[in-house]
Amino acid sequence: VTTICAALIQACLTANSLPEADKNTSLPRQPQANFQQYAGYITVDEKQQRSLFYYFVEAEIDPASKPLVLWFNGGELTQILPHALKTVAMLKRQKLNFLSFEGPGCSSVGIGAFGEHGPFKPSGDILLKNDFSWNREANMLYLESPAGVGFSYSANKSFYDFVNDEITARDNLMFLQRWFDKFPDYKNRDFF
Repeated sequence: VTTICAALIQACLTANSLPEADKNTSLPRQPQANFQQYAGYITVDEKQQRSLFYYFVEAEIDPASKPLVLWFNGGELTQILPHALKTVAMLKRQKLNFLSFEGPGCSSVGIGAFGEHGPFKPSGDILLKNDFSWNREANMLYLESPAGVGFSYSANKSFYDFVNDEITARDNLMFLQRWFDKFPDYKNRDFF
């Protein structure tokens, strides 16, 4: 997983705002794939230099007809619920069709994408195709949130002392707005 994550980050270092700049043609020791995958950073707070990392995997078959699923790996329910409710409320105010949500806790890329239901599963030093991947039926967007989880970060280290649900919800909303600007074909999809 470390090698995979390093490759994703390396691809992001030179990325600009176009989705093609975030495109990954393959990961180290990845089997052949019949879908597109992207990874990158989206700045959510220029003043605090805070950016959230994402890994996006299009559906294997006919991605244009499939919904978009946003995935956050969860933590304790008592930590998730306030954050989830605030984020859902903010998204509804923005008129986004947002139906379900998992709260932050651990790496969505390291655990969700490469340990649970992503397109590949690590096996020793290679990747194997995951026959139970959710991208068989949906376009999957894995978000590392809040800043400090996974590869998401804030250049202002004091941010980690005062991060809270309101800041996280605002960052997630900013991320989604900017991500949809980068990937406009997904703006009117069913969104879960």
